[in-house]
Amino acid sequence: MIKKIFILIFPILFLCNPAYAFRANGMKTPESFQIDPATGIYYVSNIDGHPKAKDNNGFIAKLDPSGKPIDLHFIQGGKDGVTLHAPKGMVIVAESIYVTDIDTVRRFDKKTGKLLGTVDLSLLGARFLNDLATSPEGILYVSDTNGNAIYRIDPGKNFKVTLAVRDSRLGNPNGMVYDTPRKRLIVVASGTGNILGVDLKGNIFPLVPKKFHHLDGIDFDREGNIIVSNFTKGEIYRIKGFNKVEVIKKNMVTPADISFDSRNNQLLIPSFKGNLVFTHPMD
Repeated sequence: MIKKIFILIFPILFLCNPAYAFRANGMKTPESFQIDPATGIYYVSNIDGHPKAKDNNGFIAKLDPSGKPIDLHFIQGGKDGVTLHAPKGMVIVAESIYVTDIDTVRRFDKKTGKLLGTVDLSLLGARFLNDLATSPEGILYVSDTNGNAIYRIDPGKNFKVTLAVRDSRLGNPNGMVYDTPRKRLIVVASGTGNILGVDLKGNIFPLVPKKFHHLDGIDFDREGNIIVSNFTKGEIYRIKGFNKVEVIKKNMVTPADISFDSRNNQLLIPSFKGNLVFTHPMD
């Protein structure tokens, strides 16, 4: 039996037991929890307020591979010339952290936190940019939940932005993951409860027969199963073969933009209203 060990480091609480590898309190409306697979460093986007408020107080926390804070306010809106209102979905590509921020995608240096650039999508009608996904070629895809749209950003062409698809059938798209073998996006529709496939031509089709409610995050596990979070019900599902649904964790407070840490075979779970993040080992 593994002994419970409590280490209090204000304002962070770490708890190690058989249920999870680590837990970190002290977040403020955390939305996305990601690992940099190259270094094992974790990053957490914190809205710190209303998800639509342009209040310039959002921040990104940086944790070491054991979950201890390197810098809780590694990137902070309103400091060092940084504008960051309500950061949500993140992806880490090479040396950059990309994060959505209402109607803009911002890019930061993952080592220094320095702002490297912004991509303003407001003139294209972006209303509530939420999640990010990236292809092996480095193309970024951005979901616009309130705009029922997905945008495409090409860093190789001076961050050119194009509309990949705008369609009410997207059902308020939230979390996304790029399905490399099939060259498509898998999108959770938070409004309709559908899990959808979206090909690179913008065609939309249902992937999972079962409908859910208020889905948020999505990722693949090591075996290629889909892992999705139910924000309001407080559950996480593993879906095998796009058909068999299994509840793998429940009784959580608002699990938001989850991701899979393949390096350590564990889920990374941000609790939006619980103001904490934690990990859940996979069997």
